[in-house]
Amino acid sequence: MSKPSLVLGLLVLAGVVCQPARGLSQQNSPGVPSGGEPARSFIFDSAQALAGWTTTGDVTTDGTKARDGKAGALKIGPGAKALLRLRDKDESGQVEFWVYDDGSTPENLKINRAGPRWGLVQNDGRVLAVGILYASYLGGDEGYTATACDGQSWFDQLFWLGVNRAPSGWHKWTFVFDAEKGIQILHSDKNGKPTRQPQFDNTKAGLRGFSAIAIWGDSGAGKGQALWVDEVSVRLGGPVKSVPAPRPTAPRVVGPNPWVPSTQAAPIYTQDHPPATPKLAELPLKESVSQYGISWTFDRPTRVGQFINGDWYVIGPVTIKAITPHPLYGAEIPEIELNEIELERPVAQRVRNGFMLNPPAAMRVSYDSGVRNWFDPSLLQKLPAVMKAGDSLVATISMPKGLVLKPQLWETVERGVEDSTPIRTAAVLTCVAGPLPADAFRPAFCDRDARIYLSRDLRRKLLPTLAAPKSAPDVGLYVRFTQRPWVGTGFFGFEGPVENMPQYGRDYARVVGLDALLLCTDLKPEQKEALLVDFVQVGIDLGGMIRAGHPGWEGFGGHGSGRKLPIVFAGLLLGDDQLANLSRSFPKAHFGEDEQTAYGDAWTGAKVVFTGHRAIDEATGVARAETGPYEHTQPSTWRDGREKMSESYRRCCTSAAWIAQALALHLLKAEPQWGHDAFFDYCDRWMYENETEALKTLKKDAGMDEPDWAQEGKAWEPFVNEMWGRYRTAPGLPATDGWWKPHDDSYLRTAIEKAKAAAK
Repeated sequence: MSKPSLVLGLLVLAGVVCQPARGLSQQNSPGVPSGGEPARSFIFDSAQALAGWTTTGDVTTDGTKARDGKAGALKIGPGAKALLRLRDKDESGQVEFWVYDDGSTPENLKINRAGPRWGLVQNDGRVLAVGILYASYLGGDEGYTATACDGQSWFDQLFWLGVNRAPSGWHKWTFVFDAEKGIQILHSDKNGKPTRQPQFDNTKAGLRGFSAIAIWGDSGAGKGQALWVDEVSVRLGGPVKSVPAPRPTAPRVVGPNPWVPSTQAAPIYTQDHPPATPKLAELPLKESVSQYGISWTFDRPTRVGQFINGDWYVIGPVTIKAITPHPLYGAEIPEIELNEIELERPVAQRVRNGFMLNPPAAMRVSYDSGVRNWFDPSLLQKLPAVMKAGDSLVATISMPKGLVLKPQLWETVERGVEDSTPIRTAAVLTCVAGPLPADAFRPAFCDRDARIYLSRDLRRKLLPTLAAPKSAPDVGLYVRFTQRPWVGTGFFGFEGPVENMPQYGRDYARVVGLDALLLCTDLKPEQKEALLVDFVQVGIDLGGMIRAGHPGWEGFGGHGSGRKLPIVFAGLLLGDDQLANLSRSFPKAHFGEDEQTAYGDAWTGAKVVFTGHRAIDEATGVARAETGPYEHTQPSTWRDGREKMSESYRRCCTSAAWIAQALALHLLKAEPQWGHDAFFDYCDRWMYENETEALKTLKKDAGMDEPDWAQEGKAWEPFVNEMWGRYRTAPGLPATDGWWKPHDDSYLRTAIEKAKAAAK
């Protein structure tokens, strides 16, 4: 039951101060009509401060949590609610909330759960609130979501705001309901400094105004998160004159499955039987070339050829006068195709089907203005594009709004939904000085030295020919997974073409691990060659990024995995020692598998540990704050959103995906080249540790009840499990007991000490 507090009027209340809100003048804020009331600030320094509020459940004032350390804060416990009615009519105005988020998270991040929320209420009960919401498609542990609903169905209309929860502490949230322009949501950090503009489409809010404000506690089952609110400021405006009409919505269409096994074939060239290099006149003379739905048109007929994997090259210099599909810029993009992130950009910075001539080896791209984080409008390019020998041109096809596609080993991708990439397909055109032999690999698209490798030099004898179990997947599917160029230079899958490459690091690891493992089986040479060529090309491209200065892919949940193996594999097979010995060649480059494993004492008794969601920075040797190393501590001390989150990612998104990689490297005798022994011993621990008692301890002391799929002892794929069972203990392979034998753990101990020193 709700319990109305004693109401003495909104202006004369103990603990309710009629004064300008801190940081606001008594002048009307933008969008609030003149003649509106002056701002009122609500502080919570005593129990009487709740007069005027209607509360349900555990709603109290907490003198230990004031933002300025002097007064107090309103504490909203799980399942509780506090509502303050401001007026009888739904009208305009501005409301500020200072909210304290302690960063805690529930055990299961992927079931629907409405955590703490705060926002505006309309007379009919409709609300617009910002909060911490969890679902299989939401990163509630990472950022905030806005919800517009009837106050009960919290998942009806969601807006992922793109604002991080970290660091935990105070955040200021401002709702500006403009009488003519509608609603705007603003966010500021603990110092009141505005951060990035939350990604919010006010045409979908469905509010005609507001008459009350409310704060809702965590409504999920089990242990919930408490929330603290301080310095609520309200400035009431007049009647709402207009509500923005919803923008046109593109129809939602499920696209075809791109992952049909490929029939690509690659001829086997050797040093004893190399192909001839054609003469210039023997190359075809073309006005244009096409690949994967992308066409490049030249300003004149030009000699062209193809690399061993089918990618095109053109003899330079040459001018590209047209690309199909045509790049679109600014107002050429229909409004129905714009998602929220693009509506915030100046019109001149919008692009579709973009291209990049010589893309940098950096997390900056200009293919599509719908790319989160990594879109850099200063890199926008327009035709014509003049290419000289050594240049690479990456062209793309954008995802239309409403198209739903299935990525590699993942669920769905849809433009503008969650963190989906807006890029559908990419292809690479390379400019060279003269004809190349038919076994030439395409030079890495980020490598301005344009190194040319030859398939005749592949050291195929390094590949074992082990009997494959019946569970082996169709090799044609993995050819298709690696056939198109993996041009993603960013992170989080924000800009990776969905029809080209994996979208999540966990799935990078799974795909490359199975690629390498399939190449270690008794498939016939002609069955292996296309996969071998395509997989080596992936390694050449990734290695080219690192050579050109790319920082690598750090341990960050499951995101940083899967990039190192293709580079090391390509280096081994091509005899390129710099790539094969990658970590020695580039010791400051980040790779998730290495950053997230280290020798040290685990609470289970193991001598190698998972170093957490954010792991240890390979470049500095410093454990990353809050979600770094944790397995050296007891589960009874673990906190939501920190150690517990790291343990969840150990189980869901990293360890099981690494097993195929580790086994393939063992079979290739490539442990010295990999250069991080803790990774191999950790994978042995995952597969061999008996965690029966550990699971009981996790449930009892940390409240973590791990489902069968998240338990040690298995990889994701039956093929990997069978290959491990057959061959991990085969003669000549390393012993499997390194995970419970003592090792030098100074790296881990030093990383933790450095982090402690940095925090002081």
